[in-house]
Parts: sequence; structure tokens; C-alpha cells
Amino acid sequence: MSSLLNWMKTLGTIPLALCVLFVVFLPSILFAAFIVWIFDLLFLDLAWMSWSTFWWILGVWVVTMIIALAGQADKILFGTPK
Repeated sequence: MSSLLNWMKTLGTIPLALCVLFVVFLPSILFAAFIVWIFDLLFLDLAWMSWSTFWWILGVWVVTMIIALAGQADKILFGTPK
């Protein structure tokens, strides 16, 4: 019975963890949406709230995260202070 309660407690923390991840990544996702919006005004012809827009935002977010991590790679690998 206690193992069932432990599993229920563990499963109960999943929505909280997802909410925390959403709040942590929200600024960078909004920044990616802003970049896609600018390019949409200039070049693209996206229908917002569509899957193509979703994939554009996700792709831009991934690229900006890779660039951000690459800029910090030496500090991450070698632990040098900022």
C-alpha cells in the first residue's frame, strides 16, 4: 500500500514539474516567437496558430538555445567563473 502511495505522490508532481519548466522556458519561447514574428512581417506568410508557425517557433527556439549554450560552452565544460 505504501508503494502505491509513493507512486501516486510521484505522479502528482509531474504537472508541477511541467508548469515549472513552462515558466522557466517561457521568456526564451517568447523571444523565439518575436523573432519569427519579425521574419513573418518581412519574408514569411505564416498563419499564426498553425502547425507551420509552431514548427518555426520551435526551430528558432532550438537554434537560439544552441547558440546560447555554445557561447557558454567553455564555462560549462571547465567551470570557469563568470
